[in-house]
Amino acid sequence: MKICIAQINTTPGDFSGNLARILEGINVASVDHCDLVIFPELTIPGYLSQDLLYNPDFIGKNLEILNEVIEFSRQVSPNLHIVLGYIGRNNEGIGKPFTNMAGVIRKGELIATYQKQLLPFYDVFDELRYFEPGDQITVFKVDGQSVGITICEDLWNDKGADDYIYDGNPLEQYRVAGVDVVVSLNSSPFVHGKCLQRLEKITPVSSEGMSIVYVNQTGGQDELVFDGQSFVVRGGRILHLSETVFEDSFDIVDFDSDVDGESLATAKTRNVRLEDLLVLGLRDYVVKSGFSQLVLASSGGVDSAVVCKLACQAVGPENVHAVRMPSIYSSEHSRDDAKQLHENLGCWDYEVPIEHEALVTELNHLYSIHGDDRNLVSKVIAGNRYMGVANENIQARLRDVYLMHFSNAFGAMPLSTGNKTEAGCGYYTHFDMNFSYAPIKDLYKFQVVDIASGDQLIPENIWKKPPSAELSHGQTDEESLLPYSVLDPIVMAYIEDYVTTFGRFCEWVEGQFGDDVKVSGDMGFLRTWLEKSDAINDYGRIVSLIGRMEYKRRQTCPGTKVSKVAFGIGRRIPIVEKWS
Repeated sequence: MKICIAQINTTPGDFSGNLARILEGINVASVDHCDLVIFPELTIPGYLSQDLLYNPDFIGKNLEILNEVIEFSRQVSPNLHIVLGYIGRNNEGIGKPFTNMAGVIRKGELIATYQKQLLPFYDVFDELRYFEPGDQITVFKVDGQSVGITICEDLWNDKGADDYIYDGNPLEQYRVAGVDVVVSLNSSPFVHGKCLQRLEKITPVSSEGMSIVYVNQTGGQDELVFDGQSFVVRGGRILHLSETVFEDSFDIVDFDSDVDGESLATAKTRNVRLEDLLVLGLRDYVVKSGFSQLVLASSGGVDSAVVCKLACQAVGPENVHAVRMPSIYSSEHSRDDAKQLHENLGCWDYEVPIEHEALVTELNHLYSIHGDDRNLVSKVIAGNRYMGVANENIQARLRDVYLMHFSNAFGAMPLSTGNKTEAGCGYYTHFDMNFSYAPIKDLYKFQVVDIASGDQLIPENIWKKPPSAELSHGQTDEESLLPYSVLDPIVMAYIEDYVTTFGRFCEWVEGQFGDDVKVSGDMGFLRTWLEKSDAINDYGRIVSLIGRMEYKRRQTCPGTKVSKVAFGIGRRIPIVEKWS
């Protein structure tokens, strides 16, 4: 059997664009005399289409495209079986209105269908909101071999991959049925370690008698980025592993050849780069939204430097506009570092200084002349309770205004430069996190530094100097919070593993040492800090801060999700609550 793995980039509601990619894959498979071509989950409508499904015209258009593919199949090799995803209607009169389907097309006919059985309802997934689950397997013949179909979650119920356990196990049903090949249609977003986890969990369950073909999509969709990494396994060995992430790929695998494949240990050395997926997520968000130009505030700090680098990779440096907005507190080295960065990357450089002191004086004067001694302004001033941090933060708000003016006037999408550690602690203003897209929103500080330190185009001083918003003389981030080597793991443990006590945090850290997982820029410093007498109080202060800042995080813009729990659609915490 000869198969084509059609690893493509779909977009919700882009029926004409998705159809063009489908037809290209069918043509490639036909020309190469393939017996089977497999596309990702929900190929026709795109994934995640979410509440677009409730529009009756959306479902109808999706079925129209399905019929177009059926008609097109008359023009290609009569031996070619086409497997692709679409949305069906549930006509049973009970249950959810739609079905998550895979169809098998050959010679102008829909010869078989499969209804997804296991519907995830955790993290970013909410398929039980829309789809009625199936309960039957589907087996069809290709070149004398029996082929079964699964859709994404159907493959995982016995793998211990998550805490969501279902009654059924489609893969086991196919084992019992004795099928030769199981094809799995997927739209599986990237999460750290997930690519390797797929290989580790799926490869061992293949056998000499049953091959597994795993087809995943690529591309960015809102907060998600899909990593592709499609593969074919048989007999515990990997026959094929797709490596392209930026472009559609149509890889041909011939089961009848004498390819022995590679071991899991060898395949582990080939993994998609985090940086590439950040670029892909940003590129698709920008391009699919109809933009070509990007603008960001560039401070000379590591966060804005990495965002600037990603932006240049995503749309080209000639389309990136980096605006330096120094205040009276901005250091000369920050100005020079940012300017050198822009020169190295080849993007556009602008300097637009801000002046906030006169504005603060004028604002406070205008507020104070209204009312009498009962007025809030008068009471605060008389009681010496004026919050001077407002004078610092207005600098960030002015930068917000300046950058939004550039965006509105010249048509460039504004990027946020905030990271996950800052978002966790609420250590940002709207300047940091309330623009159109945040490329590093799901990266901890040490991950941002890792990207910066690995690129010679980013001046060394940018990632080596102490992080600072430079809103006052000598101010640094770590003075206000904690050293990032400690802060990063506190936020990570709290958000991703729901660790909320100091004792459990100490155990969590030791577990990371045992698993050899990087959770801090300096693991040795982290372990030393845990032994300090005031560590428990500082830990409690940060955890309390994280809990109180939910209202700020809810107002932030979308950004690329790369961790198992990110701030966004997959994390649902009340704003008003008394637990945290």
